[in-house]
Amino acid sequence: MIRKTNFWLALFLAAALLVPALGQAQEKPGAQGKAQWQQLLKNLNLDPDKAKSFQAIEEKYGQIRQDLTARIKQNEDNLEKAMGAAQPDDAKLKESVAKVIAGHNQLFESFKHERQEEMALLTPMQQAKFLLELKKWHQEMCDRYQEKK
Repeated sequence: MIRKTNFWLALFLAAALLVPALGQAQEKPGAQGKAQWQQLLKNLNLDPDKAKSFQAIEEKYGQIRQDLTARIKQNEDNLEKAMGAAQPDDAKLKESVAKVIAGHNQLFESFKHERQEEMALLTPMQQAKFLLELKKWHQEMCDRYQEKK
């Protein structure tokens, strides 16, 4: 169990550091996260069309990640069932492991594609502001996570 928890913690931290959108995706559902997101968009001084495009990108990838997360969970459940068999079948294990890994890869790719689309909408100055604000946001998330421990 500790190994599984460490894996997910490492996965989250790696993604948060490499792909700032992960922290953003985790925060936005709450009122504080939504307010910070709106303030960030305001600070970027996006024209209304770009702001709508930015929001559309967020919604698109949010839905993609929600679907991927559900599929990953189902594949992990299947892997646990396969491991729980009296005589685990190597072929089933191999197939289940491949599906879980493919899901993780697709999840990471979704963050990469989202970031590319977001950056394409922004000027270099806006890109810099966006990334630095996300860095600050992620640090706050990490601090809150540490406080909960």
